[in-house]
Amino acid sequence: MLVTKLLEHIAEQFLDGEQDGLESQTPLFELNIVDSAAIFDLVDYLKQETQLNIGMQEIHPGNFASVDAMVTLVERLQTEQA
Repeated sequence: MLVTKLLEHIAEQFLDGEQDGLESQTPLFELNIVDSAAIFDLVDYLKQETQLNIGMQEIHPGNFASVDAMVTLVERLQTEQA
């Protein structure tokens, strides 16, 4: 499931593997878990996992504010690119 994979990836890449307290609704920017530069790591990860094309217009903090926001983005792009 994408939610689980994203949570594991974020914990591994940005939290030294520590997943305690990290949930799908956790505000990633507000808690300084990720910053604007980290969005590109997340974009690359999502492209690998989903095989979707994520255009530059989609790369903004709102789409990467939480794991839930990223899943919503992926679901929308899957519909649009189907």
